[in-house]
Amino acid sequence: MCVRAEEGPWAVPVGLTFREWLRTGLPRPADADDLRYHMTTLFPPVRPRGHLELRMVDAQSGPDGWMVPVAVTTAVFEDPEAAEAVYRAVKPLAEQAGPGPAPRNPLWETAARDGLADPGLHAAARAVFSAALDALPRIGASEQVRRAVAAFHERYVIPGSCPADDFEVVTS
Repeated sequence: MCVRAEEGPWAVPVGLTFREWLRTGLPRPADADDLRYHMTTLFPPVRPRGHLELRMVDAQSGPDGWMVPVAVTTAVFEDPEAAEAVYRAVKPLAEQAGPGPAPRNPLWETAARDGLADPGLHAAARAVFSAALDALPRIGASEQVRRAVAAFHERYVIPGSCPADDFEVVTS
């Protein structure tokens, strides 16, 4: 949380939440512009902004690491058959999430803690990638894109792992 100032450096009070700022009015009363600015600093993995902003794409490793999430997302949004398959695959997960918003619902916590080690998430990921792989030729994806998605699917999705698993954990 930062408190913007007209001049000089902006304050960054340790531990200040926007809720606390509104309730206490300290270090100065917050206004609508402060809320608008605060909302621009929230970066969930996917953010609807008139388009889908996929925040994780630029964090993928390798020179073409962005290719797989973009290709899978495009395939499931552009191909009606893939969209239907993905809907059927993730619907049980949405029901498991319950009514609470992320990050305080059970599904979000399971995903953050277990990733694809969770059987339901693993099954959904396999179904999503399978649907995307089937759709990529139908939407005209290049052979390079199809190979990249297939390689990621085989290396990570099928065994239920992720690229972070490629790194050794170093303990001191």
